[in-house]
Amino acid sequence: MSATYVVVDLETTGLDPNRDAIIEVAAVAFELDGIVEEFSTLVYPHQGIPALVTDLTGITDEMVADAPGITTLRPQLRRFLGDSVVVGHNVDFDMGFLRAAYVGANNARLDTVTLASIVLPDAGKYALDALIKHLNLDNPTGRQEHRALADAHQTVALFYTLLERAQRMGVARLNEIVQSGRRLGWPETRFFEEALGLAVRHGFGRGGAQRVEKLFDPPKVEGPNLAGVGDDPKKIDAQAIANMLKPGANFSRAFPDYEYREQQVAMVRRVAEAFNHGEHLFVEAGTGTGKSIGYLLPAAFWADSNDRPVVVSTNTINLQDQLISKDIPQLQRLLFFDLRAAILKGKRNYLCTRLFEQMRHRGPGNADEMTLYARILNWLPGSDTGDVNEITLRTREEQLAWSRLSAENDGCNRDVCAQA
Repeated sequence: MSATYVVVDLETTGLDPNRDAIIEVAAVAFELDGIVEEFSTLVYPHQGIPALVTDLTGITDEMVADAPGITTLRPQLRRFLGDSVVVGHNVDFDMGFLRAAYVGANNARLDTVTLASIVLPDAGKYALDALIKHLNLDNPTGRQEHRALADAHQTVALFYTLLERAQRMGVARLNEIVQSGRRLGWPETRFFEEALGLAVRHGFGRGGAQRVEKLFDPPKVEGPNLAGVGDDPKKIDAQAIANMLKPGANFSRAFPDYEYREQQVAMVRRVAEAFNHGEHLFVEAGTGTGKSIGYLLPAAFWADSNDRPVVVSTNTINLQDQLISKDIPQLQRLLFFDLRAAILKGKRNYLCTRLFEQMRHRGPGNADEMTLYARILNWLPGSDTGDVNEITLRTREEQLAWSRLSAENDGCNRDVCAQA
């Protein structure tokens, strides 16, 4: 059997190929234009199946009692794999068990987890079932149990979808990934070679033909005036703003669950007056006072009146998330002017484009850097924020690779780096 690709999926009694055993094996051979052949069988493991595995797969000791052992299946598996490229979701797991059984040791491999993290950098979750749901792909059996053949078919469907999506990256980016991957001997290079050929054939060249150097130009976004406010900023009406919180006024009409609190109203007045007089204000208030609205409401009016930004620095990520996802959207619904807000996080959350350009010129140094490099090439040009939290750094090695590229790195400072 000599298909180009073979998806292999195993069910096992555990995670350790040196101690645990295969209980089911499935393989689906396919070309770019369709499935060629499939193979599936239960496997006698010579050990009991843990209850947790039975709950996950539905496979019991009784079901495998008369199944062939992996040694018996070895010649058939070797023939089925031939010299095909083995594709798997977390392929190293499956290949670890196969190689322990002396099968597939010389086959090249592709990992659809790695490919998905590059082609779909903002998917968030990369488990097979999560990606199938994210991409609205069909579950071939509709069953909830993890069974090898169903998972193998889903992995084939995922591979085809990723290949179609990868073409949209355009010739320039795909070519850069291919050239860097070839120099490194990166296993996933083959996938991007396929995508590059298809992109050229299907006319994705024009969109991707822009010079890659232009991919990291900063977006042209109209923002607030960052110049100084001068000696005479426009004052805001502290009482009028505080009146918005009274019973029957703006807040209670817009939010039926709103509870009037005298302390919150007093805080709004004092914060507004501090803005008007350019004063420092220290406020201590207990839980339930409504502190967030207490400072956000006058801050919004002052920013709008003076066309100047107001910086709100939080002590916790949880409060930052609350402000941007709950409190500020509430104000945006209520106010008669356009209130814009953005999160500015610590420097480690942002890429230093100079350090990244250095990597592009010298090339990634290992597979983890190569994967992150390809992800950044696909993610950053379409990002509005450049915040690394838009993508999931899946492993400690990827996090280490990011630390070498982030604006927090010692190599990104104002003495040597215009991006700092």
